[in-house]
Amino acid sequence: METPADKIVRVIREKTTTPSIRLRPAKEKCSLYNSKIGGVPYLPVDFPYPTEVSEEGQERPLRLLAQINFEEIPSLEGFPATGMLQFYISDGGMYGLNFEELTLQKGFRVIYHEKVDKEAELISALPFDEERRDKEVFPVSDELKLNFELGEMPMGGGDFRFDKLVLDAYNEVYPSNQVSSLERISEEITDGVYDQLEGGGHHIGGYPMFTQIDPREYHENLRGHTVLLFQLDSEETNDYSILWGDSGVCHFFIKPEDLARRDFSNVLYNWDCY
Repeated sequence: METPADKIVRVIREKTTTPSIRLRPAKEKCSLYNSKIGGVPYLPVDFPYPTEVSEEGQERPLRLLAQINFEEIPSLEGFPATGMLQFYISDGGMYGLNFEELTLQKGFRVIYHEKVDKEAELISALPFDEERRDKEVFPVSDELKLNFELGEMPMGGGDFRFDKLVLDAYNEVYPSNQVSSLERISEEITDGVYDQLEGGGHHIGGYPMFTQIDPREYHENLRGHTVLLFQLDSEETNDYSILWGDSGVCHFFIKPEDLARRDFSNVLYNWDCY
């Protein structure tokens, strides 16, 4: 029998379900051209390696978090069909996160190579020594090849727009008993809705999951960043470890109009944990 929560979830699924690509990391051999997490990036030798400036004024190379070769992934509306999108972050304690300015690309960088040139001479090693790599903390333990699976997902409870969505769905399901706030809805119903909808895992597109509050909730100027470019969750297996603090999750968001222009200079970077 369909419960009140089930009815609300059905409405939310109908209104918000959108294509997304699930990412499946694997401990497989990678080339410089493959989609992957960690490792040595695809980077022509004449392309400036992304860096940050430390508090001591020293220039430090950032590290590749992930790169996506769009020729390897299923087609996703709005996203490029070709080229390489790369995410670099600091290997310092906060991984380049700036709580006040989440789009300021100092401790992180998002780079789009419009063309993957297989004739170009590429870098073959990271620009820092193994001692630093062993000493510094980084969310990713190994280079991991990414495999892809096209699917769909509805909006989950972490998204800053979700509470209003639940309220509107409730009023649609119960037009003769409309309420003005979530507090007027039974906790049993709202808990049932939230329990059925969550956006964990690694994916491109779709909707995010947070362990804390969606930063777009309190940074109103960032609410236009509605496209989830990339989410990397924590995951530990026998083969590898991806860990953001205490079982956290990382996100990169972009405005749809910036994505359409292939302009990745104003990307929102955030990660949080328990």
